[in-house]
Amino acid sequence: MDDYIRGNLDRFDTEEPLSGHFERFTGRLNQSAKQRILRPWITLLKVAAVLLIGLVITYAALREFNILKDASGAYLGSTDPELNEAVQYYTTQLNNSYDIIKKLRFNNDQDEKKQVLDELSEMDKQVQSMERDLQQNPSDERVVHAIINFYQVKIEMMDMIIARAQQTSTSIL
Repeated sequence: MDDYIRGNLDRFDTEEPLSGHFERFTGRLNQSAKQRILRPWITLLKVAAVLLIGLVITYAALREFNILKDASGAYLGSTDPELNEAVQYYTTQLNNSYDIIKKLRFNNDQDEKKQVLDELSEMDKQVQSMERDLQQNPSDERVVHAIINFYQVKIEMMDMIIARAQQTSTSIL
């Protein structure tokens, strides 16, 4: 094929492009350069639209399946007002105890303080597991009693930690 083209070069060079060919070609090059400038903005807008739609769908799914907690501390999956009131009460008590523990000095041993707070955080994971069980079985009173009992035990334990930490700090002084 290469030999045929080299042997017949005069047949391939006979036609000239139509008039204005180079102007049209330059115009198309300029137009494609303008499109390359606009392309990142269009891509960015597409990504933003997809993210917005994803957030709306996620919010709707969470709201529909009662995964979010009410602002008052009540569980949306639970219709038991007594449980909601108890959880709100115990949460307030726990928050107060957390604040007191965070202010305690623990004989200036920050590692011990961090360890106590980490252990309390681990206990919160257990109650979250029970809350998921309650969402799956809202009428199971055993889960409700287990949650309330857990809060009571945790408050008692935090009170003991506070009492012992305060004892050691006052006995040193």
